[in-house]
Amino acid sequence: MKYPILIFISLIFVFSSCDKEKQIRTTTCNQPDDYEYLENYKVDTMCSSDLCIEYFNIWKDLIKEKNNLSQDFIDTHIEYCYSEINSWADGISFRICYKFKVDWAIAYNCDQFIIKINADNTYYPTLDLPRDTYLTKEKVKIAIDNRAFSSDIIKMSSIDKIKFATMDNALQDLIGYSGVNQLCLNMITINDDNGDLILEASAQYENEENSCVIGTIDLITGDKEVKDTPCWIN
Repeated sequence: MKYPILIFISLIFVFSSCDKEKQIRTTTCNQPDDYEYLENYKVDTMCSSDLCIEYFNIWKDLIKEKNNLSQDFIDTHIEYCYSEINSWADGISFRICYKFKVDWAIAYNCDQFIIKINADNTYYPTLDLPRDTYLTKEKVKIAIDNRAFSSDIIKMSSIDKIKFATMDNALQDLIGYSGVNQLCLNMITINDDNGDLILEASAQYENEENSCVIGTIDLITGDKEVKDTPCWIN
């Protein structure tokens, strides 16, 4: 009789383990409006000086070349928010911010790059970047490729179709994967590794002090990541 008893005990253990795996942890959060996160970003005017227009056109060329994008793709999926030229400790930089839109998903992003390096600046001595003169497109590209002087243009996917029909579909898929009952939208961003749009959501565990969960879902591939994290750091 000992074998049936052992089998019975084993089955109880298996079912108990399955029940534990199916347990959903309780979380709490306040779900914002779908595009409330965009209200935190600056929307102003595009600078219109000859210098601004020159480097705006250089930016358009470089973002298309870097990501193999057509002008039609840029016109369809990018909404310009503002641009400016700033002087700072190392020289002068051009900055442009925009919304990247694919279907219902919208991410806000800013690119910037150095356009003139101060005469006495000694950083990046091995790069072919002249001082005290405005940089050509080729020199700007060198700065961006090496991320010199905080220069960067983001990687942007040319795929123009989202995997999920709605934002809620994507969020529910992430919640189902996360093992919690609720996640609330933080923002949609661009993944600088592959250029895909990423939805990020989070929540706080109930009755657990300073314990939160945060998850992301790639809106192009559906790939998901979830991790526990402190809600705040003292």
